[in-house]
Amino acid sequence: MPAVTRNFEVLRISVTSSCGLACAYCAPRTSPTPAHSHLQENPAPSLFLPPSLLQRKLAVLQSRLHIKEVHLTGGEPTLHRALPDLIETIARSGIKEIALTSNGFFAQELLETMKLAGLTRINFSCDSLSADGFARMSGRNVALTPLLENIDHAQQLGLPVKMNCTVVRGYNEDQITPLLRYAGNRNIPIRYLELMKMGPLHDDHQQLFVSAAEIRDKILEEYSFSNAATAIDSTANYFKTDEGFRFGTIANHTEPFCHGCNRIRMDARGNIYGCLSDPTYYQIPDSSEGQFEEIDRALRNAMQTKKSQFTGSSLSMKFIGG
Repeated sequence: MPAVTRNFEVLRISVTSSCGLACAYCAPRTSPTPAHSHLQENPAPSLFLPPSLLQRKLAVLQSRLHIKEVHLTGGEPTLHRALPDLIETIARSGIKEIALTSNGFFAQELLETMKLAGLTRINFSCDSLSADGFARMSGRNVALTPLLENIDHAQQLGLPVKMNCTVVRGYNEDQITPLLRYAGNRNIPIRYLELMKMGPLHDDHQQLFVSAAEIRDKILEEYSFSNAATAIDSTANYFKTDEGFRFGTIANHTEPFCHGCNRIRMDARGNIYGCLSDPTYYQIPDSSEGQFEEIDRALRNAMQTKKSQFTGSSLSMKFIGG
Protein backbone atom coordinates (compact mmCIF):
# COMPACT_ATOMS: atom_id res chain seq x y z
CA MET A 1 0.00 0.00 0.00
CA PRO A 2 1.54 3.38 -0.99
CA ALA A 3 2.35 5.86 1.74
CA VAL A 4 -0.21 8.60 2.30
CA THR A 5 1.13 12.06 1.59
CA ARG A 6 0.12 14.39 4.39
CA ASN A 7 -0.39 18.11 4.01
CA PHE A 8 -1.33 20.84 6.48
CA GLU A 9 -4.62 22.28 5.22
CA VAL A 10 -6.70 23.01 8.33
CA LEU A 11 -5.44 25.41 11.00
CA ARG A 12 -6.92 25.04 14.48
CA ILE A 13 -6.16 27.95 16.79
CA SER A 14 -6.55 28.20 20.56
CA VAL A 15 -7.23 31.94 20.69
CA THR A 16 -7.32 31.94 24.50
CA SER A 17 -6.56 29.54 27.32
CA SER A 18 -9.35 31.10 29.39
CA CYS A 19 -12.69 29.37 29.95
CA GLY A 20 -15.63 29.97 32.28
CA LEU A 21 -16.18 26.23 32.70
CA ALA A 22 -13.92 23.59 34.19
CA CYS A 23 -14.89 20.49 32.25
CA ALA A 24 -13.48 17.22 33.53
CA TYR A 25 -11.80 16.37 30.23
CA CYS A 26 -10.16 19.74 29.57
CA ALA A 27 -9.40 21.99 32.55
CA PRO A 28 -5.97 21.19 33.97
CA ARG A 29 -5.92 20.34 37.66
CA THR A 30 -2.14 20.32 37.71
CA SER A 31 0.51 22.53 36.17
CA PRO A 32 1.64 21.93 32.59
CA THR A 33 4.82 19.94 32.08
CA PRO A 34 8.06 21.90 32.65
CA ALA A 35 8.64 22.09 28.89
CA HIS A 36 5.34 23.95 28.60
CA SER A 37 5.57 26.27 31.58
CA HIS A 38 5.16 29.14 29.08
CA LEU A 39 1.50 28.05 28.86
CA GLN A 40 0.82 27.83 32.58
CA GLU A 41 -2.29 29.71 33.67
CA ASN A 42 -1.66 29.86 37.39
CA PRO A 43 -0.20 32.08 38.67
CA ALA A 44 0.24 33.58 35.18
CA PRO A 45 -2.83 35.22 33.60
CA SER A 46 -4.78 33.58 30.79
CA LEU A 47 -3.41 33.91 27.30
CA PHE A 48 -5.19 35.80 24.50
CA LEU A 49 -4.00 35.80 20.90
CA PRO A 50 -3.59 39.40 19.63
CA PRO A 51 -5.14 40.03 16.18
CA SER A 52 -1.88 41.62 15.01
CA LEU A 53 0.06 38.49 15.94
CA LEU A 54 -2.50 36.29 14.22
CA GLN A 55 -2.22 38.40 11.06
CA ARG A 56 1.57 38.00 10.98
CA LYS A 57 1.64 34.29 11.78
CA LEU A 58 -1.19 33.51 9.36
CA ALA A 59 0.60 35.34 6.55
CA VAL A 60 3.75 33.34 7.27
CA LEU A 61 1.85 30.03 7.17
CA GLN A 62 0.02 31.01 3.99
CA SER A 63 3.33 31.79 2.31
CA ARG A 64 4.16 28.06 2.49
CA LEU A 65 0.81 26.27 2.92
CA HIS A 66 -2.59 26.19 1.25
CA ILE A 67 -4.85 26.63 4.28
CA LYS A 68 -8.44 25.96 3.29
CA GLU A 69 -10.02 26.32 6.74
CA VAL A 70 -9.38 27.94 10.10
CA HIS A 71 -11.11 26.64 13.20
CA LEU A 72 -11.10 28.85 16.31
CA THR A 73 -11.11 27.10 19.65
CA GLY A 74 -9.83 27.60 23.19
CA GLY A 75 -10.33 27.55 26.04
CA GLU A 76 -13.54 29.35 25.28
CA PRO A 77 -12.98 31.60 22.25
CA THR A 78 -15.97 33.85 22.93
CA LEU A 79 -14.18 35.14 26.04
CA HIS A 80 -11.68 36.83 23.70
CA ARG A 81 -12.80 40.46 23.49
CA ALA A 82 -11.23 40.84 20.05
CA LEU A 83 -12.82 37.68 18.61
CA PRO A 84 -14.62 39.52 15.77
CA ASP A 85 -11.29 41.15 14.85
CA LEU A 86 -9.65 37.73 14.74
CA ILE A 87 -12.39 36.45 12.43
CA GLU A 88 -12.08 39.52 10.19
CA THR A 89 -8.31 39.03 10.04
CA ILE A 90 -8.79 35.48 8.78
CA ALA A 91 -11.49 36.50 6.30
CA ARG A 92 -9.25 39.24 4.87
CA SER A 93 -6.53 36.67 4.28
CA GLY A 94 -8.78 34.99 1.71
CA ILE A 95 -9.62 31.86 3.72
CA LYS A 96 -13.27 31.03 3.03
CA GLU A 97 -14.06 28.51 5.76
CA ILE A 98 -13.94 29.97 9.28
CA ALA A 99 -15.41 27.83 12.05
CA LEU A 100 -15.65 28.17 15.81
CA THR A 101 -16.26 25.76 18.68
CA SER A 102 -17.92 27.23 21.76
CA ASN A 103 -19.58 26.14 24.98
CA GLY A 104 -22.42 28.51 24.05
CA PHE A 105 -22.31 30.76 27.11
CA PHE A 106 -22.03 34.15 25.48
CA ALA A 107 -24.23 37.13 24.66
CA GLN A 108 -26.57 36.30 21.80
CA GLU A 109 -25.64 39.47 19.91
CA LEU A 110 -22.14 38.07 19.39
CA LEU A 111 -23.52 35.56 16.88
CA GLU A 112 -24.57 38.31 14.47
CA THR A 113 -21.26 40.12 14.97
CA MET A 114 -19.24 36.97 14.26
CA LYS A 115 -21.27 36.15 11.15
CA LEU A 116 -20.80 39.67 9.79
CA ALA A 117 -17.06 39.36 10.48
CA GLY A 118 -16.88 36.23 8.34
CA LEU A 119 -17.75 33.22 10.50
CA THR A 120 -19.16 30.45 8.31
CA ARG A 121 -20.19 27.79 10.84
CA ILE A 122 -20.27 27.03 14.55
CA ASN A 123 -20.00 23.94 16.75
CA PHE A 124 -21.56 23.90 20.20
CA SER A 125 -20.20 21.66 22.95
CA CYS A 126 -23.09 20.25 24.97
CA ASP A 127 -22.36 17.24 27.15
CA SER A 128 -25.68 17.03 28.99
CA LEU A 129 -29.24 18.34 28.89
CA SER A 130 -29.61 17.54 32.57
CA ALA A 131 -28.76 20.36 34.97
CA ASP A 132 -27.13 17.95 37.41
CA GLY A 133 -25.25 16.15 34.66
CA PHE A 134 -24.04 19.40 33.16
CA ALA A 135 -22.81 20.57 36.55
CA ARG A 136 -20.87 17.31 37.00
CA MET A 137 -19.26 17.60 33.58
CA SER A 138 -18.57 21.33 33.57
CA GLY A 139 -17.68 21.87 37.21
CA ARG A 140 -20.14 24.78 37.26
CA ASN A 141 -23.74 25.07 38.46
CA VAL A 142 -25.16 27.14 35.60
CA ALA A 143 -28.47 27.25 33.76
CA LEU A 144 -28.39 25.74 30.26
CA THR A 145 -30.69 28.40 28.83
CA PRO A 146 -28.01 30.61 27.19
CA LEU A 147 -26.44 27.62 25.45
CA LEU A 148 -29.72 26.24 24.11
CA GLU A 149 -30.94 29.67 23.02
CA ASN A 150 -27.69 30.34 21.17
CA ILE A 151 -28.00 27.03 19.33
CA ASP A 152 -31.46 28.03 18.14
CA HIS A 153 -30.38 31.57 17.27
CA ALA A 154 -27.40 30.39 15.25
CA GLN A 155 -29.75 28.29 13.16
CA GLN A 156 -32.10 31.24 12.71
CA LEU A 157 -29.17 33.28 11.39
CA GLY A 158 -28.44 30.59 8.82
CA LEU A 159 -25.14 29.49 10.35
CA PRO A 160 -24.52 25.75 9.87
CA VAL A 161 -24.55 24.21 13.34
CA LYS A 162 -23.14 21.00 14.81
CA MET A 163 -23.20 19.75 18.38
CA ASN A 164 -20.40 17.93 20.18
CA CYS A 165 -20.70 15.65 23.20
CA THR A 166 -17.72 14.10 24.96
CA VAL A 167 -18.88 10.93 26.69
CA VAL A 168 -17.33 10.22 30.09
CA ARG A 169 -18.13 7.09 32.09
CA GLY A 170 -20.00 7.86 35.28
CA TYR A 171 -20.80 11.38 34.12
CA ASN A 172 -23.10 11.51 31.10
CA GLU A 173 -23.72 8.14 29.41
CA ASP A 174 -27.40 8.63 30.20
CA GLN A 175 -27.42 11.74 27.98
CA ILE A 176 -26.44 10.04 24.70
CA THR A 177 -29.96 9.40 23.40
CA PRO A 178 -31.59 12.55 24.88
CA LEU A 179 -28.96 14.65 23.09
CA LEU A 180 -29.51 12.73 19.84
CA ARG A 181 -33.25 13.36 20.09
CA TYR A 182 -32.71 17.07 20.88
CA ALA A 183 -30.28 17.58 17.99
CA GLY A 184 -32.21 15.42 15.55
CA ASN A 185 -35.47 17.26 16.14
CA ARG A 186 -33.63 20.45 15.12
CA ASN A 187 -31.90 18.85 12.12
CA ILE A 188 -28.50 19.34 13.76
CA PRO A 189 -25.76 16.72 13.33
CA ILE A 190 -24.30 15.67 16.67
CA ARG A 191 -20.88 14.10 17.16
CA TYR A 192 -20.03 11.91 20.13
CA LEU A 193 -16.37 12.07 21.08
CA GLU A 194 -14.41 9.35 22.77
CA LEU A 195 -12.67 10.79 25.81
CA MET A 196 -9.16 11.63 24.68
CA LYS A 197 -6.12 10.83 26.76
CA MET A 198 -5.18 14.48 27.14
CA GLY A 199 -4.25 16.92 29.86
CA PRO A 200 -5.60 16.29 33.38
CA LEU A 201 -7.00 12.85 32.48
CA HIS A 202 -3.89 11.55 30.79
CA ASP A 203 -3.13 9.18 33.68
CA ASP A 204 -6.76 8.42 34.68
CA HIS A 205 -8.17 7.92 31.22
CA GLN A 206 -9.13 4.25 31.05
CA GLN A 207 -11.57 4.19 33.96
CA LEU A 208 -13.57 7.05 32.40
CA PHE A 209 -13.36 5.91 28.78
CA VAL A 210 -16.45 5.00 26.72
CA SER A 211 -15.74 3.63 23.25
CA ALA A 212 -17.52 4.63 20.05
CA ALA A 213 -18.88 1.09 19.80
CA GLU A 214 -20.45 1.43 23.25
CA ILE A 215 -21.94 4.78 22.26
CA ARG A 216 -23.50 3.27 19.15
CA ASP A 217 -24.80 0.31 21.16
CA LYS A 218 -26.47 2.75 23.55
CA ILE A 219 -28.15 4.50 20.60
CA LEU A 220 -29.29 1.12 19.22
CA GLU A 221 -31.34 0.63 22.39
CA GLU A 222 -33.74 3.30 21.09
CA TYR A 223 -32.93 3.88 17.42
CA SER A 224 -32.08 1.93 14.29
CA PHE A 225 -29.45 3.52 12.07
CA SER A 226 -27.26 2.94 9.06
CA ASN A 227 -24.01 4.35 7.68
CA ALA A 228 -24.25 7.87 6.22
CA ALA A 229 -22.09 9.76 3.78
CA THR A 230 -18.83 10.86 5.41
CA ALA A 231 -16.27 13.25 3.93
CA ILE A 232 -12.89 11.67 3.30
CA ASP A 233 -11.10 14.10 5.63
CA SER A 234 -13.76 13.95 8.35
CA THR A 235 -12.73 13.10 11.91
CA ALA A 236 -16.17 11.53 12.47
CA ASN A 237 -17.84 8.45 11.05
CA TYR A 238 -21.46 9.44 10.36
CA PHE A 239 -24.70 7.51 10.71
CA LYS A 240 -28.39 8.27 10.14
CA THR A 241 -31.32 6.92 12.15
CA ASP A 242 -34.55 5.77 10.53
CA GLU A 243 -36.05 9.06 11.72
CA GLY A 244 -33.41 11.01 9.79
CA PHE A 245 -31.32 12.02 12.81
CA ARG A 246 -27.67 12.35 11.81
CA PHE A 247 -24.89 11.59 14.27
CA GLY A 248 -21.20 10.84 14.18
CA THR A 249 -18.64 9.19 16.40
CA ILE A 250 -15.14 10.65 16.73
CA ALA A 251 -13.07 7.73 17.92
CA ASN A 252 -9.45 8.80 18.25
CA HIS A 253 -8.60 5.72 20.29
CA THR A 254 -10.61 2.81 18.88
CA GLU A 255 -11.13 3.92 15.26
CA PRO A 256 -8.13 6.21 14.64
CA PHE A 257 -7.97 8.51 11.62
CA CYS A 258 -4.42 9.74 12.09
CA HIS A 259 -3.30 8.62 8.63
CA GLY A 260 -5.46 11.27 6.97
CA CYS A 261 -4.95 14.11 9.47
CA ASN A 262 -4.42 17.45 7.70
CA ARG A 263 -4.46 19.68 10.80
CA ILE A 264 -1.88 22.04 12.17
CA ARG A 265 -2.46 23.79 15.49
CA MET A 266 -1.50 27.14 16.95
CA ASP A 267 -1.53 28.34 20.53
CA ALA A 268 -2.27 31.84 21.79
CA ARG A 269 1.44 32.69 21.60
CA GLY A 270 1.59 31.90 17.88
CA ASN A 271 3.54 28.64 18.31
CA ILE A 272 2.60 25.72 16.07
CA TYR A 273 2.00 22.04 16.85
CA GLY A 274 1.78 19.16 14.41
CA CYS A 275 -0.04 16.55 16.46
CA LEU A 276 -2.33 16.28 19.47
CA SER A 277 -0.26 13.32 20.64
CA ASP A 278 2.94 15.35 20.80
CA PRO A 279 3.26 18.45 23.03
CA THR A 280 6.32 19.70 21.15
CA TYR A 281 5.80 23.19 19.76
CA TYR A 282 7.69 25.12 17.10
CA GLN A 283 8.19 28.84 16.65
CA ILE A 284 7.78 30.49 13.28
CA PRO A 285 9.04 33.98 12.38
CA ASP A 286 6.76 37.02 12.28
CA SER A 287 7.53 37.60 8.61
CA SER A 288 8.20 35.32 5.65
CA GLU A 289 10.62 37.76 4.04
CA GLY A 290 13.93 35.94 3.69
CA GLN A 291 12.74 33.32 6.21
CA PHE A 292 11.47 30.49 3.99
CA GLU A 293 14.17 28.08 5.11
CA GLU A 294 13.34 28.63 8.79
CA ILE A 295 9.60 28.38 8.13
CA ASP A 296 9.99 25.18 6.14
CA ARG A 297 12.14 23.67 8.87
CA ALA A 298 9.49 24.39 11.52
CA LEU A 299 6.70 22.99 9.34
CA ARG A 300 8.74 19.92 8.47
CA ASN A 301 9.51 19.28 12.13
CA ALA A 302 5.85 19.76 13.06
CA MET A 303 4.79 17.31 10.35
CA GLN A 304 7.28 14.75 11.63
CA THR A 305 5.58 14.77 15.04
CA LYS A 306 2.38 13.35 13.51
CA LYS A 307 1.69 9.84 14.73
CA SER A 308 0.25 6.80 12.97
CA GLN A 309 -1.99 6.22 16.00
CA PHE A 310 -3.43 8.55 18.63
CA THR A 311 -1.65 8.23 21.98
CA GLY A 312 -2.59 11.48 23.71
CA SER A 313 -0.51 13.99 25.62
CA SER A 314 -0.16 15.46 29.10
CA LEU A 315 -0.85 18.91 27.63
CA SER A 316 -4.45 20.12 27.86
CA MET A 317 -6.23 20.72 24.56
CA LYS A 318 -7.25 24.19 25.67
CA PHE A 319 -3.71 25.34 24.92
CA ILE A 320 -3.39 23.93 21.41
CA GLY A 321 -6.75 24.26 19.69
CA GLY A 322 -7.73 20.60 20.00
